[in-house]
Amino acid sequence: MAVLTISRQLGTGGRELGLMLSNSLGYRFVDRERILAAIKAAGHRWEKWTEGMDEHTPRVWEKYDWSYQVFVALVQSTIIKEAVSGRVVIMGRGGNYLLKGVPFALRVRVDAPFEKRAAWVYEREEIDEESARRLVERTDSERAGYLLNVYGRDGKDPADYDIVFDSTAMPVDRICAAVERLLCEKDLLADEKSVSALKMRSLSADIKAHLFTTLPFFMSTMEVEFDDEAVCVRGVVRLPRERALIVDECTKAAGGAPLRFELKYRQ
Repeated sequence: MAVLTISRQLGTGGRELGLMLSNSLGYRFVDRERILAAIKAAGHRWEKWTEGMDEHTPRVWEKYDWSYQVFVALVQSTIIKEAVSGRVVIMGRGGNYLLKGVPFALRVRVDAPFEKRAAWVYEREEIDEESARRLVERTDSERAGYLLNVYGRDGKDPADYDIVFDSTAMPVDRICAAVERLLCEKDLLADEKSVSALKMRSLSADIKAHLFTTLPFFMSTMEVEFDDEAVCVRGVVRLPRERALIVDECTKAAGGAPLRFELKYRQ
């Protein structure tokens, strides 16, 4: 039942680690392509945001664009839904932040010194050294920018993970063995209460994505979160009919789960 999230910098071998663990443990491998497929299934209106994913730092106007907020909500809904099924490796995309507090989720970070990473990219991609350095710098900046915009964190703080590995200090196969041992420990923590809480967190993310993709009006502020008692819907609306529509859509999407609404009218 354990869930593994892997955050990695370009040139650390983090993707190779994820694939190795997926193969050795029989875990599903959730990466950019799998998440893109889920978003594209939601409709062509959101596909334009799938091109950059976490390698795209939103520009100022994009942060407040409705379709970009839809994109983020769909990414989050997809990741948590995959986690509910367990036995999955989730690559990047802020999975460590989304699954914070889940007892059976192991949040791993793979780092390495910049120069070593640039050299790895230079050899792997067969490009000149200066191009490799620029690619690493740009990728680092774009990924950090995405995470900072969505989660208010840039992904670099070791405190945001259960464990951090330096892939230049420990070979990937040894990191793999260490992660497998830790996952065995995490697997024992998947009790009924924690699994149920994650399902409610997933439902909250689904409701948020549903609202973003169906509401005919723009909401500059909206949050949908499970607070251990109910799915709480917070936001600012302009008119009573907007509030009524939100309540109706949430009720239909919740399937009988407890709901609480904290919707304020714009002054």
